[in-house]
Amino acid sequence: MKYLILTHILFLTRLLGYAQQVMLADSITMNPVSYATVYDADGTVTGRSDMGGYVILQKGFEYHISHIGYEPRSLVYNEDSIILLSPSSHQLSEVTATAKRKKYYHCKVYFRSIEHVDSCLKYYMDGIREFYIGTKTKKVHCGSVVTNYFMSKRQDIAQKKRSMMIGDKYMALPFLEKYTLYEETMHDKKRRIKAGVVYADTVSIGRYEMFPEKDEMLLSIDALWPKNTLVTNLFGYTQVLSRHDKTELYRHDDDHAPSVFNLKSSNSYRHLTLTHKKENLIRDIDVEDVFYVVESKYTDKKESSSSESLQKDYEKYSGMFPITERIREQLIREE
Repeated sequence: MKYLILTHILFLTRLLGYAQQVMLADSITMNPVSYATVYDADGTVTGRSDMGGYVILQKGFEYHISHIGYEPRSLVYNEDSIILLSPSSHQLSEVTATAKRKKYYHCKVYFRSIEHVDSCLKYYMDGIREFYIGTKTKKVHCGSVVTNYFMSKRQDIAQKKRSMMIGDKYMALPFLEKYTLYEETMHDKKRRIKAGVVYADTVSIGRYEMFPEKDEMLLSIDALWPKNTLVTNLFGYTQVLSRHDKTELYRHDDDHAPSVFNLKSSNSYRHLTLTHKKENLIRDIDVEDVFYVVESKYTDKKESSSSESLQKDYEKYSGMFPITERIREQLIREE
C-alpha cells in the first residue's frame, strides 16, 4: 500500500514538473500581455495571463492564445520562458473628426459569447449588432441585431430548473456603455495610471499600453477589485464569481481621452463556480464575451439596418475573427 502511494506521488510530481510559468509578451515592445485567454486543443479555457503576463503551461501540450489586441497564436509548448504575441494587424476604416458635429455616432459590432461548463462547450452566440450614440448626450440607442446561437444537448452539463433561476445562461448581447473603461478608471478617485500600470490605492489591478505605430491604446483591468470574490445565494445554490477581467482597445486621439467614439474592441472574461450541497452539485463556468467595432460613421439620421443587410455583414466579418478549430468542430458536430 505504501509502495502504491509513493508511486502515485512520484507520478504526480513528474506530471507537475512539466507545468511551467511562462510570460506572454508583446513582440515589439516586449511588455507583458495581460489577460490573454489560453485554450487547450479541445477549445477549453485553461488559463488567463495575469497582470505580469504570466500563465501556467505544460510541456508537450497544444495551446491557442487569444487577445483582442494581438494576433491569435497556436503552438505546442516546449520550454520557452517567453512567448511573443504580435499586435493585431486588423485595420478598420477611420472616422473623420469633423463629422462629430452630426447628431449620432453609428457603429456596427461583430460579437461573440462563449460559455464552458465543466470544460465543455455549452453555449455559443455570435452576430452583428448596431448602435446609435448621441454625440452630445452619449445616450446609447440599440439598433438591429442578427445572431447565430448554439446550445449543447449534453445531459452531463445540464442544470436543473431551479439552478437556472440563479444563473444558467451567462452570455448576453453586447452593449456599449456611456463611458469607457478608461473614463471610469480616471473618474475613480482611488485609481490612477502610472508607468503603464493601473493602481487602485497601492494595489496593481491592470495595465495600460500604447501602440504608437498603430495609434492605439489598450487597457486591461481586474474588474472584480476590491473584492476577491462575489458570492450570491439563492434556493440553496451558491454562485461564486472569482475572476472578472475586462480589456478595451481604443484609437489614439491626442485631443481627447478614450471615449466610446474611438473604442475599437472589448473583451470580458468571468469565472464562476455554482454549488449546491444537498444536490452534490459543483459546476465550474467560464464565460468570455468579445466584440469588435467593424464599421462606424457619424450621421444625422437614426435608421436601423435591415436584417438582410446585417446578415451580409455577418457573413463578411465573422470570417475575419476566427474561433479555435476545436470549438468550430464542436459546433459542427452538435448541429
